[in-house]
Amino acid sequence: MVQLPNSFRLGLSYKVLYCALVRPIVEYGAVIWDPHDLNDSLRLERVQRKFMRYDSFRLNIPCEPHNYGPVASQLGLVSLAERRRISGIKFLNSLLQGDIDSPYLLSLICFKVPQRHSRSVAPFYVPFASTNYLKNEPITRMMSNANVDPSFLFCK
Repeated sequence: MVQLPNSFRLGLSYKVLYCALVRPIVEYGAVIWDPHDLNDSLRLERVQRKFMRYDSFRLNIPCEPHNYGPVASQLGLVSLAERRRISGIKFLNSLLQGDIDSPYLLSLICFKVPQRHSRSVAPFYVPFASTNYLKNEPITRMMSNANVDPSFLFCK
Protein backbone atom coordinates (compact mmCIF):
# COMPACT_ATOMS: atom_id res chain seq x y z
CA MET A 1 0.00 0.00 0.00
CA VAL A 2 1.22 3.50 -0.83
CA GLN A 3 2.03 5.67 2.17
CA LEU A 4 0.62 9.17 1.83
CA PRO A 5 2.36 12.19 3.29
CA ASN A 6 0.87 13.71 6.44
CA SER A 7 -0.62 16.62 4.50
CA PHE A 8 -2.93 14.16 2.68
CA ARG A 9 -4.29 12.85 5.94
CA LEU A 10 -6.44 15.94 6.27
CA GLY A 11 -10.03 15.71 5.05
CA LEU A 12 -9.82 18.93 3.08
CA SER A 13 -7.04 17.51 0.92
CA TYR A 14 -9.14 14.49 0.02
CA LYS A 15 -12.15 16.67 -0.68
CA VAL A 16 -10.13 18.91 -3.00
CA LEU A 17 -8.76 15.89 -4.86
CA TYR A 18 -12.23 14.35 -5.17
CA CYS A 19 -13.82 17.62 -6.33
CA ALA A 20 -11.01 18.31 -8.80
CA LEU A 21 -10.42 14.85 -10.27
CA VAL A 22 -13.40 12.56 -9.74
CA ARG A 23 -16.54 14.69 -9.64
CA PRO A 24 -15.96 16.42 -13.02
CA ILE A 25 -15.82 13.01 -14.69
CA VAL A 26 -19.04 11.86 -13.01
CA GLU A 27 -20.81 15.15 -13.80
CA TYR A 28 -19.64 15.47 -17.40
CA GLY A 29 -22.62 16.31 -19.61
CA ALA A 30 -25.03 16.39 -16.66
CA VAL A 31 -27.12 19.17 -18.21
CA ILE A 32 -27.95 16.93 -21.15
CA TRP A 33 -27.74 13.51 -19.54
CA ASP A 34 -29.46 13.40 -16.17
CA PRO A 35 -30.41 9.82 -15.39
CA HIS A 36 -34.09 9.46 -14.61
CA ASP A 37 -33.74 5.74 -14.01
CA LEU A 38 -33.18 4.97 -10.33
CA ASN A 39 -30.47 2.39 -11.03
CA ASP A 40 -28.40 4.81 -13.10
CA SER A 41 -28.77 7.54 -10.49
CA LEU A 42 -27.73 5.19 -7.70
CA ARG A 43 -24.70 4.04 -9.67
CA LEU A 44 -23.53 7.66 -9.89
CA GLU A 45 -24.25 8.33 -6.21
CA ARG A 46 -22.26 5.22 -5.29
CA VAL A 47 -19.07 6.97 -6.42
CA GLN A 48 -19.59 9.81 -3.94
CA ARG A 49 -20.66 7.43 -1.17
CA LYS A 50 -17.43 5.45 -1.59
CA PHE A 51 -15.46 8.66 -1.21
CA MET A 52 -17.45 9.64 1.90
CA ARG A 53 -17.03 6.17 3.43
CA TYR A 54 -13.27 6.40 2.95
CA ASP A 55 -13.13 9.96 4.26
CA SER A 56 -15.23 9.09 7.32
CA PHE A 57 -12.74 6.32 8.08
CA ARG A 58 -9.71 8.61 7.61
CA LEU A 59 -11.20 11.48 9.65
CA ASN A 60 -12.88 9.30 12.29
CA ILE A 61 -16.29 10.81 11.61
CA PRO A 62 -18.86 8.63 13.34
CA CYS A 63 -21.68 7.58 11.05
CA GLU A 64 -24.02 4.62 10.83
CA PRO A 65 -23.48 2.16 7.99
CA HIS A 66 -24.96 3.43 4.70
CA ASN A 67 -25.82 6.81 6.26
CA TYR A 68 -23.25 9.35 5.13
CA GLY A 69 -25.25 12.44 6.09
CA PRO A 70 -22.85 13.47 8.88
CA VAL A 71 -19.86 13.12 6.56
CA ALA A 72 -21.57 15.07 3.79
CA SER A 73 -22.55 17.89 6.14
CA GLN A 74 -19.08 18.11 7.67
CA LEU A 75 -17.41 18.17 4.25
CA GLY A 76 -20.04 20.46 2.72
CA LEU A 77 -21.05 18.04 -0.05
CA VAL A 78 -24.52 17.72 -1.55
CA SER A 79 -25.80 14.75 -3.51
CA LEU A 80 -24.88 14.44 -7.15
CA ALA A 81 -28.58 14.42 -8.08
CA GLU A 82 -29.01 17.80 -6.39
CA ARG A 83 -25.94 19.14 -8.19
CA ARG A 84 -27.38 17.97 -11.54
CA ARG A 85 -30.70 19.66 -10.76
CA ILE A 86 -28.95 22.91 -9.83
CA SER A 87 -26.74 22.85 -12.93
CA GLY A 88 -29.81 22.38 -15.13
CA ILE A 89 -31.52 25.37 -13.54
CA LYS A 90 -28.37 27.46 -13.93
CA PHE A 91 -28.18 26.48 -17.60
CA LEU A 92 -31.82 27.47 -18.12
CA ASN A 93 -31.23 30.78 -16.35
CA SER A 94 -28.15 31.47 -18.50
CA LEU A 95 -30.15 30.68 -21.62
CA LEU A 96 -32.92 33.08 -20.60
CA GLN A 97 -30.53 35.87 -19.66
CA GLY A 98 -28.73 35.66 -22.98
CA ASP A 99 -25.42 34.37 -21.62
CA ILE A 100 -25.86 31.34 -23.88
CA ASP A 101 -26.60 32.34 -27.46
CA SER A 102 -28.83 29.63 -28.89
CA PRO A 103 -32.03 30.77 -30.59
CA TYR A 104 -33.05 27.16 -31.22
CA LEU A 105 -32.88 26.19 -27.53
CA LEU A 106 -34.62 29.42 -26.59
CA SER A 107 -37.45 28.58 -28.98
CA LEU A 108 -38.07 25.30 -27.11
CA ILE A 109 -38.92 27.11 -23.86
CA CYS A 110 -42.65 27.52 -23.27
CA PHE A 111 -43.63 30.36 -20.98
CA LYS A 112 -46.84 30.05 -19.04
CA VAL A 113 -49.07 33.05 -19.75
CA PRO A 114 -52.11 32.99 -17.45
CA GLN A 115 -55.45 33.94 -18.95
CA ARG A 116 -56.77 35.06 -15.58
CA HIS A 117 -55.38 35.72 -12.14
CA SER A 118 -54.40 32.53 -10.30
CA ARG A 119 -52.20 31.48 -7.41
CA SER A 120 -49.93 29.48 -9.67
CA VAL A 121 -46.51 31.08 -9.93
CA ALA A 122 -45.00 28.49 -12.28
CA PRO A 123 -43.19 30.47 -15.00
CA PHE A 124 -43.11 27.66 -17.59
CA TYR A 125 -45.71 25.59 -19.35
CA VAL A 126 -44.57 21.98 -19.37
CA PRO A 127 -46.38 19.99 -22.07
CA PHE A 128 -47.85 16.59 -21.25
CA ALA A 129 -45.46 13.75 -21.94
CA SER A 130 -46.81 10.27 -22.58
CA THR A 131 -43.40 8.60 -22.20
CA ASN A 132 -40.49 8.88 -19.77
CA TYR A 133 -38.25 9.76 -22.70
CA LEU A 134 -40.26 12.90 -23.47
CA LYS A 135 -40.74 13.76 -19.80
CA ASN A 136 -36.98 13.67 -19.17
CA GLU A 137 -35.97 15.51 -22.32
CA PRO A 138 -33.40 18.11 -21.13
CA ILE A 139 -35.33 21.36 -21.72
CA THR A 140 -38.59 19.87 -20.40
CA ARG A 141 -36.80 18.54 -17.31
CA MET A 142 -35.17 21.92 -16.68
CA MET A 143 -38.51 23.75 -16.99
CA SER A 144 -40.17 21.27 -14.60
CA ASN A 145 -37.37 21.66 -12.06
CA ALA A 146 -37.53 25.45 -12.32
CA ASN A 147 -41.30 25.40 -11.78
CA VAL A 148 -40.94 23.66 -8.42
CA ASP A 149 -37.84 25.57 -7.27
CA PRO A 150 -38.95 28.55 -5.15
CA SER A 151 -35.58 30.27 -5.56
CA PHE A 152 -35.73 30.34 -9.38
CA LEU A 153 -35.86 33.88 -10.75
CA PHE A 154 -35.23 34.51 -14.41
CA CYS A 155 -35.10 38.30 -14.39
CA LYS A 156 -31.82 40.18 -14.68
